[in-house]
Amino acid sequence: MSKLIYYVAATMDGYIATQQHKLDWLESFTLGDDATPYDDFYQTIGAVIMGAETYNWIMINASDDWPYQNVPAFIVTSRDLPVPAGLDITLVQGDASIIAAQTKRAAKGQNVWLVGGGKTAAYFAEAGELQQLFITTIPVFLGTGVEVLPVSHNMNVTPKVQRILQSGAMECVSDVKLA
Repeated sequence: MSKLIYYVAATMDGYIATQQHKLDWLESFTLGDDATPYDDFYQTIGAVIMGAETYNWIMINASDDWPYQNVPAFIVTSRDLPVPAGLDITLVQGDASIIAAQTKRAAKGQNVWLVGGGKTAAYFAEAGELQQLFITTIPVFLGTGVEVLPVSHNMNVTPKVQRILQSGAMECVSDVKLA
């Protein structure tokens, strides 16, 4: 059965980007060989979901090389965003449960990666549609920025895997407890 997984890197103080949506703090950090390989995670993915801000960031910073070529992408937005021809990108809005069901069908039995951002992840978490968190915590403090998961109520998780990497980063895979 497909799971909706929020796979993300965050700072120790709980941010996924600076207030200017920059990732230089992450791009300058080397995880090392003992980190879970991205390719291993990505092979379990059949579809991706992201918010409009994450989509716009990718289009500005990597428009020539859309990173999700082989899976359908769903962009949660109320705006009419430009979509390059030839890419399997669908703009969606509305009920998180309906969007989650749509993306799981498109994933054809594989998992759905909730790419970001934090508000989009919180939208699905608050609707009870987020099943797992895979957070790599980087030993950096920003002080301010884009929050990793700005939910409006308590959300309990059950840690399944916790590892401290040689680089000092920490990987934690947790199942989300539905209330």
